[in-house]
Amino acid sequence: MCPTLPHLFVRHQKQLLTAAVTLLAGAALQAQPIIVPNYSFESQTAPTSYPYVNVNIDSWQKTAEPAYYGPAIGTPYGIPWIGTAGVFLDVNPYVNHLGSQAGYILGFPQVTLFQDYNSSPTHDFNATFDVGKSYILTLGLFGKNTLAPGSTFQISLYYRDNQNNMVTVGATTVTYSSDLFPTTGPLNLVDFSVNVPTVLAGDTWAGQHIGIQLLSTTPLQLATGGNWDFDNVRLTAVVPEPASLGLLALGATGFILMRARNRR
Repeated sequence: MCPTLPHLFVRHQKQLLTAAVTLLAGAALQAQPIIVPNYSFESQTAPTSYPYVNVNIDSWQKTAEPAYYGPAIGTPYGIPWIGTAGVFLDVNPYVNHLGSQAGYILGFPQVTLFQDYNSSPTHDFNATFDVGKSYILTLGLFGKNTLAPGSTFQISLYYRDNQNNMVTVGATTVTYSSDLFPTTGPLNLVDFSVNVPTVLAGDTWAGQHIGIQLLSTTPLQLATGGNWDFDNVRLTAVVPEPASLGLLALGATGFILMRARNRR
């Protein structure tokens, strides 16, 4: 027996909805990589002899020395504040690092590397929080076993308000443990991400310049002089593809028509 026209209509709508959902699942989003200056910490160049460290680092800025540090901390450890962050030659390389260098931050409170449009004299990093896009920041990170258990590290995206204050939009905090960062076998940087949902026109960060911050949030009582190593900063904007939006509308229309037909 041949199917009736109403049955054909319902079947057609079901097929349309299924096809739309299938295509949306595979092609609904488009990733747009955003280049972060000195994302692999290859500049400035670290020396090829011990301690393989350069405290000067291009594109990334450091915060001013906090009051707690000074001689009380710097002298016993033999590390001036400027030396608490920088780049190093990865002589015992992480398997998944890029280039020949990586960045480091020592596990003292407030040790920071950051960059945004306003922090660079050349304004190299000119990305903005655009309406309709979501953002993913990813960093390859490793906590060395010289850190105390419970030491913490924060990765964040921010913007600057009218008073030039950094306002956090999204952040991820990593807590050191030997299970999370095993030292057996070849060392691998572990990826951690910050996700910012789709920017809406009413969001205070909409249209503002994006800032990236890497920050040691380890409490002073846990500070050991151990370090966090990191590499390969990746920032991605994610936008819906126009074709996928059309499919979503088409599928939704079919679904509504199908439900209306079934209710008769």
